[in-house]
Amino acid sequence: MIQASVIQLAERFQLPERVVNIEELPWVPFTDNHSCHFKPLRFDLSTGTWIYLFRMQSNQALGRHRHTGGAVIGYNIQGTWRYEGRTWAATPGTFVFEPPGDIHTLITEDEEVVSLFILSGTLQYFDDNDQITSQDDIYTVLNKYRNHCLANDIPFREDLIY
Repeated sequence: MIQASVIQLAERFQLPERVVNIEELPWVPFTDNHSCHFKPLRFDLSTGTWIYLFRMQSNQALGRHRHTGGAVIGYNIQGTWRYEGRTWAATPGTFVFEPPGDIHTLITEDEEVVSLFILSGTLQYFDDNDQITSQDDIYTVLNKYRNHCLANDIPFREDLIY
């Protein structure tokens, strides 16, 4: 039997529930050419994990990139996407676990894609010579969100940082 003091201690220090209506959140440009957007759902600064809905236009590619740090967890909601050179495709309802380290290119098919992603670490982008050209992490993604809010007079949701 768990002692009442343990339950009270857990209740005292637990984080409050967070409930977010995604319709209230903006789609934020993720890429410079605006072919990819995201809706931020959570920024966990203590672990470097960010959670977002990711939307990508049809017939596009998110260039060669690699995830460092933790694994990528994905759940595809709409459309079809795949990694160049792979035999599988993520269709609606597909769950994807991706360990860190692999360099790949995400390609969409003939329909807009929306997926839920949970990421940690750094997202590094590569040129054709395997040189890192840029990168994203929790802070650059948070900054994209903040800058988009400022530029478009949208309230910045600090409650997404926890």
